[in-house]
Amino acid sequence: MRFYGAPSDAELAGFAAEHGLRLLRRNTFVPQQAVFQPLSPSRNELGEVVRRIEREGAARSVWANTLTAPQRF
Repeated sequence: MRFYGAPSDAELAGFAAEHGLRLLRRNTFVPQQAVFQPLSPSRNELGEVVRRIEREGAARSVWANTLTAPQRF
């Protein structure tokens, strides 16, 4: 997620708590960017969290990086 400015650690912690996320790390080279993980591992919930953050305008950019193995149907 990329914020408009470089949030403090306290601001990131508050953002994470408000949105049901866990802060994994900050980007060392881009202080406006941080990586979060949902507290609940539901795929549907992750999409809703992303959409809610987009609607709120709480961040400049938000996207979901998911780690799954491809499946052929």
